[in-house]
Amino acid sequence: MNKIRIPFFSLLLCIALVLTGCSDKNVKARKTSVKDLVIIYTAAEEERIAYLQDELNKRFPDTVISIRAFGTGQLLSRLMAEGKNINCDIFYDLEVVNAEIILNSYPHLFVDLSDYDFGIYDPSVAAYTERHHRYAVNGKTAGAFLVNTRMLEEKGLSIPHTYEDMLNPEYRSLISIPSPKSSGTGYSFYNGMITILGEEDGLNYFEELQPNIKEYAATGSAPAKSVVNEDVAIAYGLLWQCVNYANNYENLRVIVPDQGLAFDLFTMGIVSGHETKGSVREVFTFLFNDLNRSQCALFNPDKIYVDMPAADIQNYPIDYNEITMKGLFDFQYKRDLLHKWEY
Repeated sequence: MNKIRIPFFSLLLCIALVLTGCSDKNVKARKTSVKDLVIIYTAAEEERIAYLQDELNKRFPDTVISIRAFGTGQLLSRLMAEGKNINCDIFYDLEVVNAEIILNSYPHLFVDLSDYDFGIYDPSVAAYTERHHRYAVNGKTAGAFLVNTRMLEEKGLSIPHTYEDMLNPEYRSLISIPSPKSSGTGYSFYNGMITILGEEDGLNYFEELQPNIKEYAATGSAPAKSVVNEDVAIAYGLLWQCVNYANNYENLRVIVPDQGLAFDLFTMGIVSGHETKGSVREVFTFLFNDLNRSQCALFNPDKIYVDMPAADIQNYPIDYNEITMKGLFDFQYKRDLLHKWEY
């Protein structure tokens, strides 16, 4: 049988052409994936991230949207450390005072959003608009206590109702709160008590509370989960999350002190230089105009929009007193308070 012989150099040429063709396809695939990739850095909780991811996937089926979760302090550190070279295109749920810390060091790190309609915001959260439009508010989160009534009953203990009640020695090692150094929720509680009591008495409050604390959690959502898991009997956490847990577990109860609830504002925006990348602008516009409203209604319904309806969540308190938070946007005030935090 005659064998067909292919010249050696012709064989090499064929192989090279095949490899080149594959390489071209891979390059095109990489370029397409980069063009259609939008990266969102967030400090939002798991359930909110899952909702946002699902809705964004449905709205932008041809875009890969990667939502990457960080703790409040981690998100600040990441944005500060990486600056404009960061992979992040959009930030979401960045604590407002942390946004101010970043802008103090990098005034132009975030895109100016003046072409968006800031008239949608309720006056109670729009004070910052007199200074700049480098970010937009995406949420207002109040804090409350979640109590495991079964655990307290088994120990023969009463249910606490006020901030002062939490100091009762009978709750020794039964309470968890978020750390102010790593959690926006923890810092708002700390700041709230300083606002109500004054600095000296506020610091004394946390000194007296210390023996009752079993854990200073790294995130705002962790303490409430510890109550559900019966690791502690009392936790300070996000109001909306506490209400959701109480609606699903009959042995849990939300405590809203009459003195008022501390709250914090969280922000969203675009990293400068990324606004012209692929679908980044379109994704943020959808967040600003539509998606953020629906996530507020489902999860953290404290009013941020002028026309925002009352919360449609079972047992969600709509008439609680609100602490007038001191230094809400003042990053130096926060640094000074955290410097005095000893736990």
